[in-house]
Amino acid sequence: MHQDEIIQRVLAEHPQATIDVAGADCNFEIQIVSENFAGQSLLQRQKGILGLFSDELRSGALHALTIKAKTPQEKDAESP
Repeated sequence: MHQDEIIQRVLAEHPQATIDVAGADCNFEIQIVSENFAGQSLLQRQKGILGLFSDELRSGALHALTIKAKTPQEKDAESP
């Protein structure tokens, strides 16, 4: 799987999101910043994103997917 494929799949579900992807082959880390995560727990956010890749995770085409999903306000609070 390629980074562009990951970005396009997430954008299809979260069109206004800011997405950063690191990794290659079958191991990726995704950072997603979206207003859609407001009111959702961390687990709900991760399940929603993992669901977008369930076939690839099940088949082994995607082995590891680390997800950091935040709202813009949470992301801003990180900045010094």
